[in-house]
Amino acid sequence: MIGRRALLGAVIPGAALAEGWVPDRPVRLVIPFAPGGSQDVLGRLLAQGVAGPLGQQVVVENRAGAGGVLGAETVARAAPDGLTLLLSTAGQLTIAKAIGRRLPYDPIADFTPILHLTDSPVALLASPDLPVADAPALLRYAREASRPLPYASTGIGTNTHLIMEDLKARQGLQVEHVPYRGAAAAFNDLQAGRIALMFVSVPSVLAAAGGQFKVLAVTSAARFPATPEVPTLAEAGVEDFEASIWTGLSAPAPTPAPVVARLAAAFTTALGSALVRSRLDLLGAMPNGADGAAFGAMQREDLARWSRVAAPLGIALD
Repeated sequence: MIGRRALLGAVIPGAALAEGWVPDRPVRLVIPFAPGGSQDVLGRLLAQGVAGPLGQQVVVENRAGAGGVLGAETVARAAPDGLTLLLSTAGQLTIAKAIGRRLPYDPIADFTPILHLTDSPVALLASPDLPVADAPALLRYAREASRPLPYASTGIGTNTHLIMEDLKARQGLQVEHVPYRGAAAAFNDLQAGRIALMFVSVPSVLAAAGGQFKVLAVTSAARFPATPEVPTLAEAGVEDFEASIWTGLSAPAPTPAPVVARLAAAFTTALGSALVRSRLDLLGAMPNGADGAAFGAMQREDLARWSRVAAPLGIALD
């Protein structure tokens, strides 16, 4: 694969390597999820907002399957000419490798990080039947439980699973994993008291407005604008514990630096536009905007963190 990429890089037209590169045909943004979800909505919103700054139309292509791996593979195998991009998440680039999935690409070496787009914090929820009123009380209750409290996740090896396992290890919680296929069924059992607690994305919480459960904390560094009444875990006394469902923009390696810079500038402009900003809160997302170097460093840290968390769990998905 490296040899093929080197050859592809050698045949990129000289104009593509020049400062001020502008794509000569529509750019393809691969979204590794089915239409309709929050990531799809975000990708389409950015595609609409970036057309002007980029000087070219951005066409969205949904390539769902295998937890997003099929879409990521499509981009990893594309020519590194700036015309095929990936709306990337941890599910394809860090968690997938951390839990030992057999991947048809190297999630670090086979992609060029362009921009850290957004972060969605994760919310800590508790059953309405649980005798706790805030996150510190919940953590005490879970530490002192005589038998493990059942906690839900949106699936084995997902971020909601690993985030709780990380908190469990750090706080000495007596909790036991119960995986679900998505958030809806988990919400039902949480409200019915069959599940004691769970982490879930803020977009899922916003979509379930009116649900009978306790929202006790978020995992972001600061309170989330759409839920200002919900404290952070740091405020609850859990120091140095942050987690987010991040979204970024990635390209095949080795996309030339001038092309990456042009794409980063255009998508940064779109990310700061009134069109995009007006919708982010509704999507449960916060703009990030870190450049490719910082985004790449974050991915390596993310991979190391979830690899440490997943190692003792013995996850086997393939």
